[in-house]
Amino acid sequence: MSKSSRRTFLKTVGAATAPLIIPARVFGAEAPSNRITVGIIGAGRQSHHVNVPQFLNSPHAQIVAVCDVDAWRAETEKAQVEAHYARQTGQSYAGCAVYRDFRDILARDDIDAVMISSPDHWHVPMGIAAARAGKHISVEKPLSTCIAHGRLLSDAVD
Repeated sequence: MSKSSRRTFLKTVGAATAPLIIPARVFGAEAPSNRITVGIIGAGRQSHHVNVPQFLNSPHAQIVAVCDVDAWRAETEKAQVEAHYARQTGQSYAGCAVYRDFRDILARDDIDAVMISSPDHWHVPMGIAAARAGKHISVEKPLSTCIAHGRLLSDAVD
């Protein structure tokens, strides 16, 4: 019978059992740093029922902030986001910030992208501000209310 060192034993046993014990997120496959952090601007019906669920169900995105001038809508959206992540992780979650002014979301360095779900006439001004803040932008249709405004937004993201 050959003797093996403690180190050899631990390496052998560890390599064989680690995947059974340690979740993949520990190894970085699902690390938060591998996800796009998203701020939601506008918390109306379209955002609540279509846009937010799409981001929540994406393994590539993490909603970290919501914004609406209506405090009730913003809080309702926050509750939707936090309830989803709590169900997903099996523990309480309180990592979604609420803002009344969209510029507060744009000022956050930790937010990579924004989903603009505001009324149509706000799409271009918010989109231009987001582009200037260095954010990736997703905007609902119609992108703008006229060709000239669409051109301004297009120029801002060039």
